[in-house]
Amino acid sequence: MRRRFFLLFNPGAGIAGVPLLDEVVETLERGGAILSRAAALDVGCACLEARAAADSGACDAVIAAGGDGTVRQAAAALIGSATPLGIIPIGTGNVLAHEIGLAANAAAVARVLRGGPVVKVACARANGEPFLLMTGAGFDARVVGALDHRLKSRVGKFAYAGPVLGALVRRMDRLEVLIDGQAHSASWAVVTNARHYGGRFVLTRKAGIQQRGLEAILFKANNPGVLARQLISLAMGQLDARADVEMLHCSRATIISRYPVPTQLDGDAFGTTPLEVDAGSCEVRLIVPGAEAEATKRAR
Repeated sequence: MRRRFFLLFNPGAGIAGVPLLDEVVETLERGGAILSRAAALDVGCACLEARAAADSGACDAVIAAGGDGTVRQAAAALIGSATPLGIIPIGTGNVLAHEIGLAANAAAVARVLRGGPVVKVACARANGEPFLLMTGAGFDARVVGALDHRLKSRVGKFAYAGPVLGALVRRMDRLEVLIDGQAHSASWAVVTNARHYGGRFVLTRKAGIQQRGLEAILFKANNPGVLARQLISLAMGQLDARADVEMLHCSRATIISRYPVPTQLDGDAFGTTPLEVDAGSCEVRLIVPGAEAEATKRAR
């Protein structure tokens, strides 16, 4: 059982007033756990503190409390470390929590952090930056780029309504996408290391963070109406049935455009095109619920 934890968290993640973090910490401490907290309020500096704690042997695990972006930064800091990463999902979408089957329940999260098995998960790279889940260019990057984060902290996913409508009604982007050297076109492209998207929605059934390799999802919409129907299919788990959405397994993808198009990385704004993506060779040790560990064993 793990007893010593180094906690880093993003105070701006999720909805203000959600008590999950405090409840998990209280549950762990009642069970005899010792938690050290990052002194830095900046997530990047806190991740450096977490790596130093991991290298010193002062903790049994690092805990990242926040959304998928916070977890991505913590995972990047722990690449190559034997110290595992645990998560407390207090973000808005919490895609990684859905990916590993972690319920947003204090008792369940504390139980996994204390005794959950550890699996190695693949870290891909986008323009050299490690990521666990996905990257892409076009529609969703425009949404997160226009998001009011203060509003999101108050109302959660409802804050996405305005940016989604704004991105829907604008002119479709034109992207050129090289998939392992083969040329394709799209109006929106997502290159994913994970099955889930935007929370519990299933983007593709052919990807997974425990396996090396990426899935490129190319949306070929020529007007807002087609894009809206593609989004409905995504919400219903039927995206793979659409002829205007192409899904391609790959190890490398390059996304370019004639003008700068916004990009995203694990749900955070990430500059503009061009975007170079590769499956990479890095791994991070992640604490997961027992059922995910069994699924990982079967996949291998």
